[in-house]
Amino acid sequence: MLVAKLIYAFLLCVSLQLIAQDTVTTEAITEPSEDPIGLSLLPDLPAKNQIPLFENRFRIDYEVEEITMVFFRKRGSASVILVKPDGSKLNIINANDQDVQWYDDKTYDLIKIKKPTPGPWQALGQILPESKIMVLTDIELNVATLPDHLMVGETIKVTATLTNGGQPIVAKDFRDLLRLDVLFLSSNNPEHENFGAGVIELTTLADDGRNFDEKPRDGIFTGEFRLDMKPGQWVPKFVVKTPLYTREVEQEAVILHKSPISYEVTQATKAEDLHWLTFKVTDPMINPKSVALQGKISFPNNEIQSFTLGESVEVDKKLKIVNYASGTYKVESTLFAQTVTGRDIVITLPLASFVAEVIEPEAGVATIEVEAPLPVQQEILKSADLVSAVEEETAFPWLLVILANILILGGGGFAIWMVATDRSFKTLFAKKNNSMDLDTLAMLGANEVKTSASGQKNSKSNDILELSLPDD
Repeated sequence: MLVAKLIYAFLLCVSLQLIAQDTVTTEAITEPSEDPIGLSLLPDLPAKNQIPLFENRFRIDYEVEEITMVFFRKRGSASVILVKPDGSKLNIINANDQDVQWYDDKTYDLIKIKKPTPGPWQALGQILPESKIMVLTDIELNVATLPDHLMVGETIKVTATLTNGGQPIVAKDFRDLLRLDVLFLSSNNPEHENFGAGVIELTTLADDGRNFDEKPRDGIFTGEFRLDMKPGQWVPKFVVKTPLYTREVEQEAVILHKSPISYEVTQATKAEDLHWLTFKVTDPMINPKSVALQGKISFPNNEIQSFTLGESVEVDKKLKIVNYASGTYKVESTLFAQTVTGRDIVITLPLASFVAEVIEPEAGVATIEVEAPLPVQQEILKSADLVSAVEEETAFPWLLVILANILILGGGGFAIWMVATDRSFKTLFAKKNNSMDLDTLAMLGANEVKTSASGQKNSKSNDILELSLPDD
């Protein structure tokens, strides 16, 4: 009997414990939960990941006037299908007929429904297990106010936060969905230089941890952009666009001032001198003692040289430039300084350029600039005339040289011809006499020719020497 009472008491304790656990579970399910990433979650979600892989069901309350949901699914899969409480299906094909805005991407579906049917809904598709049904209710864009004294060429850092229900949106899959565009709109004030300049799109920021973004998916857009435009009155505007929503923040108009530095160039007058480029602070908001400069010099011979001018007590900064060659010199520089209010600034200064010409000293006799006494001047003139006369007398005999070369060439050619033909001067003159005898013989008669021929033979015979000895 005692054993039976103990068993009954044990079973009663177990039953009470199970009832208590069911009560706690029911309360946990019925209470709406808030997602720490700032995206409100629908209530009555039975699974731990808010959407199980099968039977993806959720409930929409009857008081909801408009709902925007994001379903993340496998890349490249088909769009999801929603089953309404009455059993009818809602998809991307019939969405327009039911006044539903539906945007499908490779990895998600973004759906906006006005006056949705209250009750249990179901989502069909290859929805990722780690996904959640996120209801975008109150999306706000918060941007830090820009400084009130901006200057042309200044690099500005901007910080913006996109929140949903007052909490930053840090959902992983929203990294490719959200972009922040930074625009500057001209106020079209005719009193400023930027009148009629229109809209300038400076940059686009993303919460992806790249470029100037400090940390990925922290719900904060951080970036930098340079004010490379005309000075004047501008209206900063920041825009976040999604396929179904657009959030804009337009700040008060700001004045963009001119570059705070002016240039003064002192060019070299001689080849051995230096060029000097002076940087002068013209904006009273700049602390001149905090000015530091860094940049590079491009010379006419395509050589590039870097330079740095540090902080000093001097108000003006002077840069010496070597006078390498004639041509165009270009100086690109960046200003690092502080304003009188202590704000650190970085400004890309306009390009400074000038054209220089190297003057070389002229070669020749130096002219006498100091006037000498009259007798000394006369002596100088006489000596100059004497020098000119001597120069004229001792001028180089070009004509004689030319004639001598002609004679040498002619004689050499004649000598070469004599050797090549194996002739001598005697033979040359003998041939001339024979040629004259032939002409004479041609004019004589035949008899005369014979007589002269026999006479020549006799004369030739008479010319024979008698070398025999006498008999005695």
